[in-house]
Amino acid sequence: MSSNAPVVLISGCSTGIGRVLTVEFASRNWQVFATARKLETINDLKSANVETATLDVTDEKSVAACVDSVITKAGRIDMLINNAGLLLIGPLIELGTNELRHQFETNVIGLAALTRAVAPHMIKKRTGKIVNISSISGVLNTPFAGAYCSTKAAVTAFSDCLRVE
Repeated sequence: MSSNAPVVLISGCSTGIGRVLTVEFASRNWQVFATARKLETINDLKSANVETATLDVTDEKSVAACVDSVITKAGRIDMLINNAGLLLIGPLIELGTNELRHQFETNVIGLAALTRAVAPHMIKKRTGKIVNISSISGVLNTPFAGAYCSTKAAVTAFSDCLRVE
């Protein structure tokens, strides 16, 4: 991998959007750091342009270790894609507090923690982009997905405020 290649850190690459983004960025010759809570779910993504790493966005030590590793290996992060998330389904009044807390810790607080860990490196370089994956569910709320919809509304608000700040 060329040291001139742009560097992207993507959270939540075991399925869906994160997995597809990993393949697409790699095909465009970006240096990709693809992450997931369980490394075995992304081992097949390894290639000349893709390194894989364990990342649990709900664990600040994991967040710090991941970002430090990317900075050590690549020297910078040009783009952060906050994609890690989970979907909790069920009537809001039947969801337990711990379930709700885990939903918000993963989808909102984890996103904020990863952003907070990467931003100083981008600020120091005076360049970089942060992409937060939200959902239409943050605007168009649906029954039995209230916890998920609430977190995605929070991600949208967080992103809007971060952009202005």
